Amino acid sequence: MPLAALVSARLLWQRRPNLVSCATFWGFAFLMVLLPWSTTWSQFVLGAGILSNALVTLANGGFMPVATHRRLRGSARSLWVQRESGQKLLFLADNFGTRFIRFSVGDTLLLAGILLASFGE
Repeated sequence: MPLAALVSARLLWQRRPNLVSCATFWGFAFLMVLLPWSTTWSQFVLGAGILSNALVTLANGGFMPVATHRRLRGSARSLWVQRESGQKLLFLADNFGTRFIRFSVGDTLLLAGILLASFGE
């Protein structure tokens, strides 16, 4: 049931990106990591990844700034928006990757946490 709630919250955030849907998703994500809490490295790394992504998206009204190679025009159609100078916590935004795939510090920590968990750490 918690996984269904997390997926539903993520879909809601994707379809209707705003501060409330963003906070709902990250709240469920924190609960899924914190409820079965143990002192394994994977839990700490997952928590740090969730916190990093939550901070940057919540600070920017529910949107994730993305550094792209080309300027996107028009209003936001998803939770990812063009990185601009007035946004907050840009060092945590999707700044890395290739022209087609962008990722953030938080994404890297989430992947590392999943890999650690798969090895039982």
